[in-house]
Amino acid sequence: MVVGSSPPLQVVIGSLACSDASSKQQCAAESSAFHGKSTCYILGTSASALKLKIDGRVPMEDRKAPLSQFRPKSLLLSTVRVVAINISSTLSTYFSDQLQSEQDNEKLVDDGEITPYEADEMNEEWESREWHKRMDALPKKIGYALWRFHTCTALMRLYEFIIGRYILSVDGNARLEGGSVRGRDNSTYEHSVDIMDKLTRDPFQASLRTSQILHNQEHSPGKVLSSDGKETSTSSELYKQMYTTCLWANIIPFLAELTVQHGILLYGYGVYYMEKKRRRQEKENSDGNADEQCNDEQDEAETVDETAYALSILFRSCHLTFSRGLSWIAASVGGAAGSAIYPGWGAVFGIQIGDTSVGALLD
Repeated sequence: MVVGSSPPLQVVIGSLACSDASSKQQCAAESSAFHGKSTCYILGTSASALKLKIDGRVPMEDRKAPLSQFRPKSLLLSTVRVVAINISSTLSTYFSDQLQSEQDNEKLVDDGEITPYEADEMNEEWESREWHKRMDALPKKIGYALWRFHTCTALMRLYEFIIGRYILSVDGNARLEGGSVRGRDNSTYEHSVDIMDKLTRDPFQASLRTSQILHNQEHSPGKVLSSDGKETSTSSELYKQMYTTCLWANIIPFLAELTVQHGILLYGYGVYYMEKKRRRQEKENSDGNADEQCNDEQDEAETVDETAYALSILFRSCHLTFSRGLSWIAASVGGAAGSAIYPGWGAVFGIQIGDTSVGALLD
């Protein structure tokens, strides 16, 4: 059976599943006809078969291919998104700073330090200077944001590969031949697949699917039975389930973002340290006739300076980890709240708002 059109999804169900040697060869021959154009999921009837999720989804179906972000559609959407976010943030910061500058000038006018005419001139000068300054820096800012986005995405795919291949030992594309892994029982393998599925869920699709399932399970308008058997509102149950979904789904993205930020932090400190060391060596070469006492004092100062340098890196690293941890929780809360308000895009914007709000407070 082939599902969808582009790319088609081949699903082999029941007695057609590869349960013995002859059927395995038959399935392999049939799958080869779709090689490079489809994804084949073998769903047998034996105990070793991979079970569909409650929403009819194949486990790990939302998982992206390693270089999927460079496909034309994905690349266009991600570029537009990054550009829009940076332009909006630049404009909002500019207007906020402009308002603050005008308020400061009005205060000077009230205190009698400058005249209203001088305040107007100062406002016009600030607007002209800051507008050109920020517009000139915007292309570089957008380029840096695009580099950071693709770096984080590549790290996400790398972490997914490592977790799926070496930690959980599940096939990277959820393709099963026998439904189990040598040396592991079926329950352990299914548990590993379930964990990998949670880590690679798409919050947008998960929000739509969960909302549809809960609305189908309503026994009265706006009321469903929760997992513990108690009656609750559909929006509350949707929030509860999507919070758990977003917590799992955001682990790898936030870990990749934390890795990139730590790399930038260490690179910045490394450049600063090497530049300071270079200047110190140049100074030593120019002052080669200094006495021994001065050299001893300088060595002691260098030891203290390097200790403070290491402590500064440690402090910034801890602060960064704490900030990203709170952002991870806030993004999950925002995604759940957004799903309850408007399933789908509400989850996407909720995650973004939760992440940026914590970043604005702590960074």
